Amino acid sequence: MRVTFRAIDESLAAINTAAEQFARAQEQVATGRRLRAASDDPASALRAIDGRTEMGVIDAYSRSSDTARARLTVIDGVLTALVDTLTEAQATAAKARTTTADQSTRDAVVAQMQGQRDRVASFLNSTFRGTYLFSGSRAQTQPYVFTAGAWAYQGDNVPVTVDVGRSRSATIAMDGRAIAQGADATDVLSAFDALMVAVQARDEAGLDAGMSALARTFDRAVRAQSQVGADEYGIEEEQETLVRFRLAAEKRVSKDEDADMARAISQMAQAQTAYQAALGAVGTASKVSLLDYLR
Repeated sequence: MRVTFRAIDESLAAINTAAEQFARAQEQVATGRRLRAASDDPASALRAIDGRTEMGVIDAYSRSSDTARARLTVIDGVLTALVDTLTEAQATAAKARTTTADQSTRDAVVAQMQGQRDRVASFLNSTFRGTYLFSGSRAQTQPYVFTAGAWAYQGDNVPVTVDVGRSRSATIAMDGRAIAQGADATDVLSAFDALMVAVQARDEAGLDAGMSALARTFDRAVRAQSQVGADEYGIEEEQETLVRFRLAAEKRVSKDEDADMARAISQMAQAQTAYQAALGAVGTASKVSLLDYLR
């Protein structure tokens, strides 16, 4: 009788299919991923790419907002110290206006005010990670310098803003002259110098003008600090939104990319059963074919 190997061929094909199914399910269990290549499921792969692109954009906004928040924290602290020093300076200058202020009192007032002026100059020249906070867009240029017997502003009037969300930005570098001088004829550092001269000269009009200049700088600093506070609140709010968007994007990507572990384990078991059955079928077919041949 003619020996046929059709049953053996079919069983071998079944063994290969079961082995492939088992290997694929095993890989999903081992890696936790359903998609190995775009060809596995083009539609899911495209959605996963879109989702990961969105996650990248969200992560960029998150990094930007973290940096902005850190800078604003420093700016807020500097402005707080500036406001406190200006308040202290006005109280110091007021001591020279009393009728009992003798020369030693005036000398002490001037010495105090020199220290206060130097602190204000230091605040205006504050840096964060190597860049100046109050020189506008000229981040590498010191805002205020004393040169040729006068104070000079070297920054510009262009505040630096960064996007911390799709529709929200924050100012991370300010125009120092807008705070220190505003619409005044001179900056606050020059006002300190003029005020000290007025104290020594017992110039009441000069004292009034100097103290008024300090008060106007105080107001400008408070307004700038209010802007910083609003930006800080906005960043905090935006970061909460970014976290929600990131989690939603992760969930969508996971749905397309990640394996259903329960299903993958079940497929492994089914493939193993099919593999064993195919092996048994090959053994049986081989015996029958051999007997047929011997007959």
